[in-house]
Amino acid sequence: MSTPSTKKPEQAALLEVAASEKPGREEQAKGSARYASPRPFREWTPEQGQLLPQYAREVLGEGHLACFFVDLRKALDFSPILEAYTQERGQPPYHPVMMTLLLMYAYARGITSSREIERRCETDIAFRYLTGGERPDHDTVCAFRVRHLEAFRALFVDTLRLAREAGLKKLGHLSVDGTKVKANASKHKAMSYGRMEEAMKKLDEQIGKLLEEAAARDAEEDRRFGKGQRGDELPEALRDAKKRAERLREAARQLEADKKLALAVDKTRRRQKIRQAKEELEKEARQKAEAKGEDKPEEAKPSEKAQRNFTDPDSRIMPRAGSFQQSYNAQVAVDADTQLIVAQQVGQSGNDARQLEPMVEQVRGNTGLLPVELSADSGYLCQEDIEKVEAQGVECFVATGRSKHGQEAPAAPRGRPPKDLSFKQRMKRKLLTKRGRKAYARRKVTAEPVIGQVKNGTLPRFSLRGLAKVRGEFSLACAVHNLKKLYRQGWELPALVAQPA
Repeated sequence: MSTPSTKKPEQAALLEVAASEKPGREEQAKGSARYASPRPFREWTPEQGQLLPQYAREVLGEGHLACFFVDLRKALDFSPILEAYTQERGQPPYHPVMMTLLLMYAYARGITSSREIERRCETDIAFRYLTGGERPDHDTVCAFRVRHLEAFRALFVDTLRLAREAGLKKLGHLSVDGTKVKANASKHKAMSYGRMEEAMKKLDEQIGKLLEEAAARDAEEDRRFGKGQRGDELPEALRDAKKRAERLREAARQLEADKKLALAVDKTRRRQKIRQAKEELEKEARQKAEAKGEDKPEEAKPSEKAQRNFTDPDSRIMPRAGSFQQSYNAQVAVDADTQLIVAQQVGQSGNDARQLEPMVEQVRGNTGLLPVELSADSGYLCQEDIEKVEAQGVECFVATGRSKHGQEAPAAPRGRPPKDLSFKQRMKRKLLTKRGRKAYARRKVTAEPVIGQVKNGTLPRFSLRGLAKVRGEFSLACAVHNLKKLYRQGWELPALVAQPA
């Protein structure tokens, strides 16, 4: 009995190609002989033609983050951005919704550079799908981001509206924390108030010396060449090569004098910046004295160590990671159950004092909800703030100091607390109870991880300068964080309609 043949019939050629048009596979094999190995590898042909899907969404897959952001165009409210376009001028701009989603997706990938965003729009298939094949240049991306900073704040609040529609019905435990975010400025471009007067005097001396040298050189050249003559003119009658060389050397010396004048101008501008920073520090000192009700506030002077940065005057020197950096202090309030940021702000103060009550008020305004309990570290310990928050029905668990690493926690107190305890002692006693320890322990798994995710995955440092601009940029980063949480946790977005074809 014969065995049936398992040999498959030969497949008909789909396309007849002339031998001269076929790629030289044998030559490629010979050229890659140095990669010869006894172990077989898959054939590698980078120049091989491919039949790709017609739609980029099919290449990425429905679970891709870019597809999620494209779908958000029907879920988020972009009216604050669209309302900015009221007049028709010149060539139509890129669609504002596309530009907004492009920025949000770029921040979600940790890309804040406008030039890098431009490159990704050319080379990254996810970016190209999101922009519909458009390739906005970096100037357009940067100008769009700066123009709509106020709208990004409204966009952040709208992500919370989206979360409420998706199932965020209440806030249980809220954790508030602050972090120093590096400014787009170097600390070496800052100067203390005590050094400003001395620096201005030194610059005055250097400017005077440069101007004197330039004036002396001008007088010497006027004597040698005559008034109104540069000294590098080459009349046709001048044929002697030695004299031409001498004239060129004189021209080089004239350029040196021009450089000194330019240097004097640069130093004059620097002196003006120092004088302006000095006046601003003195104005702030007078305003603080008036707020405190001090006598003769007009005579108040800033501290000798008070500093001002010339690149970003709104930023401040702050302790960060064991050193000092030019930074801003960003505040976040995070819901423990969802890890959504429900309130955020950026300030210039290096500490977190008096920030607790404003953050709770912002939570109420953004969500219409109040948490059951709240935890924060010792930087927020302020009796007035905590009493205002607890008067609204929110129980506070705020640390009274830092515990040493590895130090054993004291035993939980028993019995009723003594009546003569201070506010700080009562808070410390409450945190030592089992309920207090459990509530405060939620802080390190709520706000701290979220801050790490924002700084490491979305906004490692500010790209813009100025307090108003960094507040808008941080609002954009927090909005992106919330959308990524909704995406990763698989929340159903009821405002989202059917997927596009």
